[in-house]
Amino acid sequence: MKQSSKNIVIWLIAIAGLISSEYILPKFIYAAEQNKRELIDSNKVRAKIGVQISGDRIIRAKSKEILKVGDAVRLYVHSEASCYVYIVHTDGKNVNLLNITEQQIQSSTLILPSAQAFYEIDGQSDMEKFTIICTPQPIEQLAGMEKRTLTSSEWSSLESELQKKSAILDSEDEESPFTINGSVASIAGNVRGVSNTINTIKNSSGANDDPFLKELQIFSGNNLVIKTYQFKIQK
Repeated sequence: MKQSSKNIVIWLIAIAGLISSEYILPKFIYAAEQNKRELIDSNKVRAKIGVQISGDRIIRAKSKEILKVGDAVRLYVHSEASCYVYIVHTDGKNVNLLNITEQQIQSSTLILPSAQAFYEIDGQSDMEKFTIICTPQPIEQLAGMEKRTLTSSEWSSLESELQKKSAILDSEDEESPFTINGSVASIAGNVRGVSNTINTIKNSSGANDDPFLKELQIFSGNNLVIKTYQFKIQK
């Protein structure tokens, strides 16, 4: 009887272990993964971002492109929720803050330099780089650029830090869409901090009939979105 009882206990323990491994443990893992996903989603920042290139033809810029003297670019940003939008330009030597604004939810699409203008590449530098940042919280180092310009080394270090923090995801197919509502905001005629390597040229088309707005790609990141476009200048 004792041996039989012992065997029953061992058998019951084995059954309990099997149930735990097949039912309880997977549910525990699923719950943990679900909590992690909810935390990531709560910290996710999304924005529609794009750069339009006007040259031999008008196209949407990739993260890295080769441009030639006379080509022109226009920047578009529309955040999904209220956030601060920073746009930094550098030619590898000088660092300029093109824009700092608090964009309210569903308020407007930011277009730089404006819906009627482009930045023209004049070839004085071998490289032109634009970094677009959308964040719910202000970035002290960038806000301070209105009084003190960052050095190229300081900006490179800060940009790298922000990129690590963001862990950007940039696939349209993996992102649910959101609608662009509201008006168009721009800073035509008052582009702060732009170096002499980029000039503003006018274009007759307006924002209301700009088809490029419909082509903007959704980018998302953890706590902030940071998207960089780097252009090598062919002379």
